[in-house]
Order: sequence, then C-alpha cells, then structure tokens
Amino acid sequence: MRVTITFHGPFRVATGVGRPGIDATVDRNNLLPASSLKGLMRESADRLLPGLPHLVETVFGSPHCPTAWGWEAARFGEEPIVVTRARVSLDEDSGAAKRDHLLYAEEVWAHTAEFTVTQYGPLPETDGPPLDREGHLSVLACAAAGVHSLGAKRRRGLGWVQCTPENPRIDEELLARFTALAEQWRNHQHA
Repeated sequence: MRVTITFHGPFRVATGVGRPGIDATVDRNNLLPASSLKGLMRESADRLLPGLPHLVETVFGSPHCPTAWGWEAARFGEEPIVVTRARVSLDEDSGAAKRDHLLYAEEVWAHTAEFTVTQYGPLPETDGPPLDREGHLSVLACAAAGVHSLGAKRRRGLGWVQCTPENPRIDEELLARFTALAEQWRNHQHA
C-alpha cells in the first residue's frame, strides 16, 4: 500500500536531543520515520475501531504477535526545508516574556511525501472472525486516511496533513468491507 501525505503547514518529529543553540531538533536524514507513521496509523485505527483492540492488534501487532506489515520512512517529492523558529512563554499576569522560557525548535516545510506499507510476513491467525489480506488492507487504508496530524505541537498548528492511500484506494467497496469487518468483530465479542 502506498500513502501520499499532503502537508498543510510545517511539522516537527523531534529527536528528543538538542544541540548547541537548538532545543528541539529534527533528524535531517530521517524527517518522518517509519515508527512514527506506524504509530499514527495505529492511533487512527484505535479511534476508528473503538472497543476492538484485538482487531487492531491483529493488523498492527502486539507484544505477543508481531505484525505482518512493514512501514517505510517517508520519501519527499521535493527537498524539504528545515527552519528554526523561536517560541517564548508569556506570563499570564503581565503579558511579558517569562525569564528563561525561550525555545528554539526546528520545523520542516514540505509539500508532499509518500510512504509504503508492505506485507513481509504471514498474516497471523486470529481468535476472532477470519481476517484475510483484503481485510488487513481495508483496516490499513482507513487508518491511513484517518491521520490528519503528525509530529509535535499538533494542537498548536504544526503537522496538519491529509493522507491519501493508494493500492487500495478508499472507495465505497473498501468502506463497506471495513464496516462489515468491524461489525463481525463486534458481534464475535458479544457472542
């Protein structure tokens, strides 16, 4: 499955390690890692399939059962631009900048990127209804389409995106398969 990401502004997936003069840095060799993309899609699947953690674990893996799918890091169509932005924390009472609350952080500006999710192992057996490759791909495609933000400060204007899956594409047939699959798993839980 291939997913195209369209960026609506800058994003930051920080390394967690600063460097002289920069408090929050990005990895310029891996701006949008595979692990971040998998985590975002899994979080989206959890939102789209509430109360069905076993279905999500069957597709995305768990400590007891690895996933059959592998994520690749994002590849950018054009060279992204990394800029440094300063942010200051303000005192609520005076409105002035707080002492020692200046942060320098890197942000990435890009137009589009792509990543792939590829099957690299056998599909796990389930303790729920049967889940074939088409079912897995339905969950993966809907989870990808459900990602609308990524990276740090998502509620502060960074990382707003649109993700468009291809192979399979989201269409009425895929959505019907996804809905039927979720219903089968819900019915199995209540049986």
